[in-house]
Amino acid sequence: MASRRALQIGAAVVVAALGIHFAARLPAVHGVRVNDFPAYWATGKMVVSGHPERIYSTQWKWYTNLPVVSLLLAPLGALEYDTAWELVWWLSVASFAAVFGLLLYALARYYPPLTPVQVAVVALVFFSFGPVMRRCLSLGQTTPLMLLLFAFVYLLARAGRDRWAGVLLGFICLIKIPPLLLLPLLALRRRFELAVVASAVVAVGVLASFAFFGTDLMSQYADRVIWDNFGRAHAAFNNQGLDGAWMRILSDRPLTDWVPVERPVALRWAVYGSVAALAGLLLAFGRKLLLPARVPPDADPVAGSLELELALGVALMCLVFPVVWVHYYLFLVVPLCLLPAWWQQRAFEAPPGVRATVVALFVLGVALVGGQEVQENAWYAERDGSTWLRWTLNARPLGALFLVAAMLWPLGRIAERQQAARTTEVSVCGS
Repeated sequence: MASRRALQIGAAVVVAALGIHFAARLPAVHGVRVNDFPAYWATGKMVVSGHPERIYSTQWKWYTNLPVVSLLLAPLGALEYDTAWELVWWLSVASFAAVFGLLLYALARYYPPLTPVQVAVVALVFFSFGPVMRRCLSLGQTTPLMLLLFAFVYLLARAGRDRWAGVLLGFICLIKIPPLLLLPLLALRRRFELAVVASAVVAVGVLASFAFFGTDLMSQYADRVIWDNFGRAHAAFNNQGLDGAWMRILSDRPLTDWVPVERPVALRWAVYGSVAALAGLLLAFGRKLLLPARVPPDADPVAGSLELELALGVALMCLVFPVVWVHYYLFLVVPLCLLPAWWQQRAFEAPPGVRATVVALFVLGVALVGGQEVQENAWYAERDGSTWLRWTLNARPLGALFLVAAMLWPLGRIAERQQAARTTEVSVCGS
């Protein structure tokens, strides 16, 4: 009893200390940088004033969503700038708090009992993403709200309500492009209903953009978001995928230049080689996971794999897209907070050396993807020639690689169990 009480007190101290540290370092409510939020607000203003044809004007070059998304920004445009900014800031903070609560709820429901150690682990992983959360708040980004929706995607899918999970995931994909990578991965795991519904929501958004805004505005969107980045790259400090990492290492492009340029030959081979190596590792360890005989039984304490799928999908999403902003790493919060409990329930019989390696890779990965503060643009411009800085700016993609490596062994074990289940089914049917 005394030891249990000590654990409870220890967990409460850890959570309180991490929460206070995070709250103390929050950017000021009015400390917005002139980047993402001003473009959102101005876009809403243009819609409210009846001039949606101007949403991609060069003055507001940071608006890069589909035209139909501008309708969702109209309520912001109907408010004064300061009022709209405070609303988004507080909604973002409330989203972080809600996500933390939902993760604890998920653990209590699917990995009972909710122990003090589990709470402490979730807090450690969650607040390690404090720098990314603060980056979102300073930019006025929409990612915190998308993170909240992503937590609901997990809860709905885990409860077997794939259709509603697909609706929310499709909506997220309309706002943020990289999560589109999750759709084929989920389809390969035979989560067809979720993937198809999400794809349908995206298709409806694209068709609605054509219907309400016409081909001219859609052409502007395609030029800005797709063609300007297709086959090109930039070395800006906040581009945190493999493209950005190799660009910083293999070129002298400025850290504050966001104009995409043709990939140098060396960069092209480095990116293609990295992606090919990732694909080879994943196929070597988890090819038996592709297209299982039936939808994965997530409630099965041995074979359930949703948490692993989401963690792997988001980590790959952060690596392979040509443009991966820092705040996209926030999507890792949901699966990474759940993965330790998932691993514990699976009871993998890992040799001590393998277990220690997996844990070390996981801890290093979490520390690297979340823990590096993002400075003001001028800070990077002043240090553009620092080779050390150009290398250390690649900590997040390196962390994502560590996380993928940490998941390879459990990926292989789940694949083996799935193959064994298939073999047993075939034997039973044959007899």
